Amino acid sequence: MLSQDAIDQVVEAPEVSRAGDENENSTQPSTGFEVLNFINFQMQVVSKSEMSGWFIVSKKSAQPFGVLHGGMTAYIAESLASMGAQIASDWSRVAGIEMNVTHLQAASIGHKVMVKALPMRVGKRVQVWNVTFSMEKNQIPHSTEPQETVITSVARVTLLVGLPGPEKAKVGIDQLVAVAKDMGTEKLLPFSKL
Repeated sequence: MLSQDAIDQVVEAPEVSRAGDENENSTQPSTGFEVLNFINFQMQVVSKSEMSGWFIVSKKSAQPFGVLHGGMTAYIAESLASMGAQIASDWSRVAGIEMNVTHLQAASIGHKVMVKALPMRVGKRVQVWNVTFSMEKNQIPHSTEPQETVITSVARVTLLVGLPGPEKAKVGIDQLVAVAKDMGTEKLLPFSKL
């Protein structure tokens, strides 16, 4: 588990303003990255075969009991699966049509959660992605798990591919294209730097 100073640095990290972010009620199109920025999600891999990254559970992503909110888990799962599906479908518009999330282990405030989305099926009209949330074993007291990481949640996201896209969605697509082109697996890029 991280020290309180490290947690405070993440929680208090200054936000980098981008066009359309100044006013949450703005009529500017969403890029799709606003919530990931809000929780300081750090991307590690951006590709058609894997989307992965990590974040530290903070008050911004926790329920009142001090553990990761299930709604945040679902949001991250659908976001990463949708971005990966969009890349895998050669940048066509995608929409989630079904999602299932199973929570197996609580992740408390201060815990680092790693997220990996992998395609299970990439079809012309439907894609299915599996998303795994995990923590290092040493973050969980009295863990009896034999592996180095412990799975905290799993999700399966089914997406419809090839939908007609509104012009206002172009902002988010352009931003994702830029991230995908710039991303190297050894480079960590917080969405707030986009």
